[in-house]
Amino acid sequence: FYYRDQYMKKFEAKVLKVLDDKYVVLDRTAFYPEGGGQPGDTGTLKVARKEIAVTDAKKVGNVVIHITSGCKLNEEEKVIGQINWERRSSLMRHHTATHILTGSVRKVLGEHAWQAGAQKDVDVSRLDISHWSGLLQEQVDEIEEVANSIVIANKPVEVKWMLRGDAEGTYGYRLYQGGVVPGPKIRVVKIEDFDVEACGGVHCNMTGDVGLIKIINTERIQDGVERIIFAAGLPAVKFVQNQEKKLKKTAEILNAPAERLV
Repeated sequence: FYYRDQYMKKFEAKVLKVLDDKYVVLDRTAFYPEGGGQPGDTGTLKVARKEIAVTDAKKVGNVVIHITSGCKLNEEEKVIGQINWERRSSLMRHHTATHILTGSVRKVLGEHAWQAGAQKDVDVSRLDISHWSGLLQEQVDEIEEVANSIVIANKPVEVKWMLRGDAEGTYGYRLYQGGVVPGPKIRVVKIEDFDVEACGGVHCNMTGDVGLIKIINTERIQDGVERIIFAAGLPAVKFVQNQEKKLKKTAEILNAPAERLV
């Protein structure tokens, strides 16, 4: 379900297996299992009058394991799964924002800039890129402006499975920004006329759904690798609001208008 409809919040399923009264396998699920730098979903499984907390989801082979806080479920029992949607939607925004930033970095710094790693989270995420020097503030500003222009353009985010040879022949090895993925078929995530990557994560349908993208900080983490810390959506708005509060407080302490602080 999490690939068929990434906006699905609730679903019905049947219990196939319960291990140690903690690990649950269902015949179908909308819970996204941890992968591709994106954490697994949390939420609940409901049956009769019981509500069981799902604290994580992981994939073992082709099986999604729902990790619970403890449960007494029986095999063949029907349950209703409920995704923690506020958390999932924030993760989706940050994951799509990662792709938008990767494309923006290449546009500003050049095609040599390559994703060296990424981690998505609910409030703040990070993108590591290869580049020969630390980023200048002017470059950071330009990357941020390009990224937000893609959000404003509200471009479609297309997801499709392709044979590896066909995908590589069409898009080249830029597909593997986040690393080479195994298997004869790969899942390709494409932002129209801007970015394309092989990716197993769940994404927004349109770039406009991401909302504001705000780069919070950049730092050199090793030779040739620059880390970009960023927020997307409401967490980005909250970061800007917090910065404004600090600015206003500083203005009060100095008894000067904010625009004259410098």
